Amino acid sequence: MNFGLAITFSIEVKNKYIITQFSDDIEKYFKVKSYGNDLKSIVVGIVCVSPNFEKFFKIKKPIYTKGKKEFSDEDLTYTIEDNLEYNLKLNFSEFQSSSEEEARKIVAKELLLSLDTLDSVKKKIKDFNWEQFRWDLEDYFKERNLI
Repeated sequence: MNFGLAITFSIEVKNKYIITQFSDDIEKYFKVKSYGNDLKSIVVGIVCVSPNFEKFFKIKKPIYTKGKKEFSDEDLTYTIEDNLEYNLKLNFSEFQSSSEEEARKIVAKELLLSLDTLDSVKKKIKDFNWEQFRWDLEDYFKERNLI
């Protein structure tokens, strides 16, 4: 399964590079796992912007794409298949003032909490073991002392 973080941060966010490394590591962890046939990838948009820019970054409802869908943008074409995309917003002042370790813990906590907001889309995704996915995500965070 593909699991990745798409990061949108204001320029003044000091811990953004830590989250990029975190995203790469979590992607490797889930690459060898499978939870069913209806969901092959999850992309979580992590948004942390200064209050001046918050109005431009509203959190959208989760989007589930069943089957293959091709997108083209100028010279770039890409395909997604059985994909779930959703966003979560971090508290700017809390994240900005956190240490590197605290930043990882904030993201871990918010990722776990975000799974509880997916009830509407979970009904559309029949063949996916949400419980096992949550357990594996929690184990990943526990192994790294993030929860």
